[in-house]
Amino acid sequence: MSSNSVIISSNDVDYNALVGRKVDIVTEQFPGKVLNAKVVGINNKSLVLDRSGSSGLINQLVGRQNLEVRFDYKGEPVVFVSTISPSTEGRIQVPIASDVKPLVRRQFVRFDLEKDIRLTYFDIRYIKTARLNKMKWMEISTANIGGGGLLAVMPAALEDDNYLIMNLGFEDLNIPHLLMGRVCHCRRDDNKKYLVGVEFIVKEYHKDNLPSSLLRNLPGSIFVFDDEARKKLACYLAEKYGNNIIDRE
Repeated sequence: MSSNSVIISSNDVDYNALVGRKVDIVTEQFPGKVLNAKVVGINNKSLVLDRSGSSGLINQLVGRQNLEVRFDYKGEPVVFVSTISPSTEGRIQVPIASDVKPLVRRQFVRFDLEKDIRLTYFDIRYIKTARLNKMKWMEISTANIGGGGLLAVMPAALEDDNYLIMNLGFEDLNIPHLLMGRVCHCRRDDNKKYLVGVEFIVKEYHKDNLPSSLLRNLPGSIFVFDDEARKKLACYLAEKYGNNIIDRE
């Protein structure tokens, strides 16, 4: 594990896949605002943006200012820093930087792994009235997994206030049967499925990271997965799927 952020060369990123999709823009001109803009084309190694994005704010952007462009790469949020080119032919263009970086630093290596797991999910409001044995469980597939979390392929979008209870189903690995996770991000892929980034919640920090109302309504057995079990999962994945590393912190 490295303490430095991963750097991904833009030569390895298929920016044509962004055409028709929205990216997030953080600018100097509108501090504190995250703007949304659809990518309508690629021109001279630049993203061409739809001017109507964010209720017309994209059309108001002034050239030569610094900005961040945020989008999903292999199901994970990444960012590159650039400037807005002077307007030409009525277009808003952002030159593609030479590299991109993960938007969220990750503590554990992720492995490219399609695996069936079982889970149920809920928000804080629902868990106040529901019981664990009454929840609807489903079987879904992962796109990748690591000691700190996973990327789930879901039939529906999940929100940031959604939580999950999961059974990873590694029969040859001695970790708690159930573990808790929370949604970090969600996007739709080309197959109209939703890629949901999930962070595992470990016993040592669950009281700091979860609302008290949720803790009151879930059994203590959900929070047995601790830091030691997380490290054990990370080592297991490295030994068994070490050739499938996606990235690391």
